[in-house]
This record gives sequence, C-alpha cells and structure tokens, in this order.
Amino acid sequence: RHERRGQSNVDHSGSCAADGRVRQAKRAQLDAVKNAMTTHDRAHERSLFLSPQQRKLLADVVDQLIPLGDDVPAAGEVGAAEHVEGMAGIAPASRAVLIGGLKAIEANSGRRHGTGFVNLSDSQKADVLREVESQHSRFFAALIRDSYAGYYSNPAVLDAKGLPVSAPQPDGYEIEPFDPTLLDSVRARGKKYRDA
Repeated sequence: RHERRGQSNVDHSGSCAADGRVRQAKRAQLDAVKNAMTTHDRAHERSLFLSPQQRKLLADVVDQLIPLGDDVPAAGEVGAAEHVEGMAGIAPASRAVLIGGLKAIEANSGRRHGTGFVNLSDSQKADVLREVESQHSRFFAALIRDSYAGYYSNPAVLDAKGLPVSAPQPDGYEIEPFDPTLLDSVRARGKKYRDA
C-alpha cells in the first residue's frame, strides 16, 4: 500500500494542480486494484468445496511442502491451502483431481502407517507424499503450482522476505533497455516465412 504512515494526508509541497491530478489518478488505479481483488476474493470463496477434514489435511500437506522457516510462516498459516482449494474449485475436473489426491494421501497413510496423515511424523509424511507424487503426478503438479502461487503472493510472506507488498502495477517493474543487436543473427538468416 502507498499510504503515508503517521503523516498528514495534506500535501504541503506546493505542487501544482497537475501533480494533484496525477496523485488522484494513481489513487483511482489503486482503488480499482483493491476492488478487483475484492471481486476475486468473493469468487474465490464461492469456489471452496472441501469438507473441514479435507481442509485440515490439505493445510497439513502444504505445511510439508513449505514448512515454517526462521523468518517466514508455514504455507498453511498464510492460506496457501485455501488458495489451492480455490484454484481447484474453478473447474469440476480440477476438483476431482484435488479430492482424488487427498484421498490417495489418506489411503497411503493408512496402508503404510495405520493412521491418518495428520497423525504422522514429518519423516513419515514426507515418505507418503513422495509415494503419492510418483503415483498421482497431475495432482502433485497442481498442488505444487498452486501452493507456491498462494504462498508467495501472500502479503505476510512478501513482507517477511523484504519484498514490496503491493500490486506490480501501477508502479511496474524495472525492465532493462532492449538491445536490438540481439536480433542480428536472426535478421542475417533471411526471410523464412511466406507473406500472408
């Protein structure tokens, strides 16, 4: 967020009306981002479909993927499991993949250790997840992708990592100037296509 902490909102810099319009436009852009995020959050909530037991299992699984660190929270603590569920909730096929993967984790835990995943030691959980990964690659790929996306987009994680906690726009990212000489070898090859 781009708010002045503990400072007056009144600008005493003597800036002109154009500066005020620029600040007003930036505020409007930030408000639009916030409103879009709110709309996304509402849609995300509607896509939650797991039972409380499945949610607890999923939170424990993502905690195994991204555990508590010295200066960062575990994935389950910052809502990565909810992000995974919300992403899977967008399409019925994705829901089935997530539910099937969670069932495989529980079945594997029961078969190998005689108890549910949440009751296992960390090393037993890692063994179960490795086996499920080898048998259910589609589930595991989506789980990894969505866990990391949910985790590394969380403001608490970004703050702990010292990264800016804001939308990439309107501020944007630094982009190196383009070097057109990089295309010289392509241009030297000549035309390799037909005119349409």
